[in-house]
Amino acid sequence: MKRWLLRLLSTFILAMMLAIGYYGYHIWSAAKRLYEPPKLSKSALRSEPVDIAKDPVALLFLGVDERQGDRGRSDSIIVATTNPGRKSVVLTNIPRDTLVKIPGRLGRDKINHSYAYGGIELTRKTVEHFLQIPIDGYVKVNMQGLKEIVNELGGIEVDVPFTFHYNGYLFKKGKMHVNGDQALAFARMRKNDPSGDFGRMKRQQELIRGIIHKGTTLHSLTNLANILEQLGGNIKTDISPVQLFQLQRLYANLPDEQIRSVSIKGKNTLIDGVYYYKVDENEKMRVHQQLARQLDWSPGER
Repeated sequence: MKRWLLRLLSTFILAMMLAIGYYGYHIWSAAKRLYEPPKLSKSALRSEPVDIAKDPVALLFLGVDERQGDRGRSDSIIVATTNPGRKSVVLTNIPRDTLVKIPGRLGRDKINHSYAYGGIELTRKTVEHFLQIPIDGYVKVNMQGLKEIVNELGGIEVDVPFTFHYNGYLFKKGKMHVNGDQALAFARMRKNDPSGDFGRMKRQQELIRGIIHKGTTLHSLTNLANILEQLGGNIKTDISPVQLFQLQRLYANLPDEQIRSVSIKGKNTLIDGVYYYKVDENEKMRVHQQLARQLDWSPGER
């Protein structure tokens, strides 16, 4: 289960609340840097706006690899469909190499290229076109920036699933304390992982788990100002602070049985010398129907 998505939001929100009382206005100002006012008032697939805290909605979680002067590409694409009436969440990972139609572009391409072509808005439209459901909000995490966060925490502990070398670092199976550079290498390695993208996604989840665990310790609160400054520069969302608090109250303590995953099945395909993850129309319809049911939504209703 990818409970880390919910725990990540809950932990950040809790940190902000603690910070307001402990450090005051300076920390609150840093925390507000996470918020990006939405460019669009609602999804093009909806005829009426929705309330994220009251209505079933779909939220897009992106892990991107951005550097100075380079927008980068999305490494991780996860859609969380929430239903407050059922108190349930469905999490769907879209493999980064998935072959899709990117709106406004000729032909088809890898879904993670949509971020390089048009940032968060084009990625949102591409995911909507692929899954045929509305996307109502997003959270974007810059994986490159997580290095600074890990260093501010004095390093974190991760559980290495198997022994491997990457970027000059040796990662031995089992518990390992890593600094920022090591954490980034741990999250990036893909080609030597027997599970490919899915294995890397699990290691990125493990990295986030390690940050959350270290970030909630009493010792780390002394660095909270610097940590929130780093968070503000490397995590962006169009979900308002008030809505984040409401989501935290609704979903933070859900039991495991109320959080499930929907996997997208496909096959690796070589086209003109490039590998893609190809998903057939029946599989796309299967995934769409499950997510539409979770949203209590159909295209005719909008």
